[in-house]
Amino acid sequence: MPLTAQELDRAIAAEWRRRGIVPAQPVDDAGFIRRAYLDLTGVIPPPEAVVAFVADPAPNRRQRLIDQLLRQDRYAEHFTNYWEGVLFPRGRKRRSGDIDRHAFRAWFRERLAAGLGWDRLVYELLTAEGINSVGGPRDPATGAAMGADTPAPGAVNGAVNFLLPFERNPQDLGGVVARELLGVQIQCAQCHDHPTERWKQEHFRRFVAALARLRVRRIDTGPVRGVRRIEVSDGPKPIAAGPDEPELRAIAQAKPMALDGTDLSGPNPRQALAAWITSPQNPWFARVLVNRYWAYLIGRGFCEPVDDLRPSNPVTMPSLLDRLARDFAAHGFDLRRLIRLITATRVYQLSAGPCRDPDPEHRLWPRYRLRPLGPNELLDSIVAATGFDQALQQATARGDELERVRQRLRESFSFLFEVDEEVAPPGYLGTVQQALYLLNGSLVHHATRAAPGSALVTVLQGPGDDQARIRALYLRTLSRPPDPTELASWLAFLSAPRELVHEPPPGRHRPPQGPDPLRSVAARLRPPPPTPRQQAFEDMMWVLINSSEFVFRH
Repeated sequence: MPLTAQELDRAIAAEWRRRGIVPAQPVDDAGFIRRAYLDLTGVIPPPEAVVAFVADPAPNRRQRLIDQLLRQDRYAEHFTNYWEGVLFPRGRKRRSGDIDRHAFRAWFRERLAAGLGWDRLVYELLTAEGINSVGGPRDPATGAAMGADTPAPGAVNGAVNFLLPFERNPQDLGGVVARELLGVQIQCAQCHDHPTERWKQEHFRRFVAALARLRVRRIDTGPVRGVRRIEVSDGPKPIAAGPDEPELRAIAQAKPMALDGTDLSGPNPRQALAAWITSPQNPWFARVLVNRYWAYLIGRGFCEPVDDLRPSNPVTMPSLLDRLARDFAAHGFDLRRLIRLITATRVYQLSAGPCRDPDPEHRLWPRYRLRPLGPNELLDSIVAATGFDQALQQATARGDELERVRQRLRESFSFLFEVDEEVAPPGYLGTVQQALYLLNGSLVHHATRAAPGSALVTVLQGPGDDQARIRALYLRTLSRPPDPTELASWLAFLSAPRELVHEPPPGRHRPPQGPDPLRSVAARLRPPPPTPRQQAFEDMMWVLINSSEFVFRH
């Protein structure tokens, strides 16, 4: 029988009662739609969607919302961002000309959008062969390869870009595969037997031996402008090791074997390993994915870190994790179905408010855990709330200029706001640089002004009184209407006397760190001569964007 959200809720509620836990109150509809949009599409909901959802009397409105979001293109784009961060973590280095991240993203996004089972997607990833890219110079706006001598149709396989960083280094590839796809920290046994853990050096070498035949052939040799085309395949024998590579020699001599002792010897050990990893009978594969998605959606996994499911690392309610993993495997490793199941639970729909729990770490999920938005989520939500993309379109002369500005913004946010979603921190660990970027950076400075095409101009020129305008700005930013106290405070703020603050000349504004991503269009983003009243609304928008309620997932 399929596992249901009600069964999950009953099991967790029984554990709450046993431990004397009183959970937080349920999240209201406005909070739920904001949470669901951020979790599944990586951006806050549009204000009209919030209004319609809160007014919807249908008892199944939350389930219908989840189904709707899972059908959007942004679902596949958002989770491609997530998995790119897992599979290409910051700090893994290789010459940038060798890896075509755009080709990898296109490959991954297409499979998520098509609803491919997680087992099939991972099998294709681990067994990938072919050419990494169409090659050629990169598009200056997007960074995508533009193609020079295009390979034969079907020869490009974006998945091989995952394998390229591990040329002549099957040890690191084996460690990544075991950790991210099985939750097994076997890389700890690379140099010596661990004194207390199960995995020994021989286990590591046998596991990695299945990946030791990977071959890389450079199609484009010598200096290359743009992306270098590289072909990935398997050779007939393990990589030949030199005299200064004793570890590679030991791996080449080891018999390819899975972690449970399954023999992987044969014409293609890499395919045999991929088949073993993605098998419904594999005790680790479904378990680590379920734990990862539970942690992503709920805020904390059954086990933390999410990729460390060793026996000595405590697991919360292990029998429940096992039931979820078995259900996931039994239903074709369907990622959308797993998301529907988790988001339908009472646990997912709790508020971030107070609860009664003797455990300060809240390992039994008695309330939703506050987390800062990731860099893509924060940038996209600022742009959506302020209508800044429309303002940029009016301020840029050409499409390629617009794309370059967008790319520079994304790079600046990725640099400053990269967060580690694999570890549940005890509290908000934001940096001074992040705070300064939001308070004084060029994006928020320009996006919260009444520039042509901006959301603020639309609100100010629309029908209604100041109460309606305040409500509209709250819905655009915080996805809820203001409460009576907030409304009264802002009405008093708007009616207070004030002097006009004159804008400094173009080029005087400097971001708190690094080059200004909007420098080339800053002068064209200047609004018409402002009035004190307009500046009061700009200040309101600036405050809402910089509020903790906006920059956190809650």
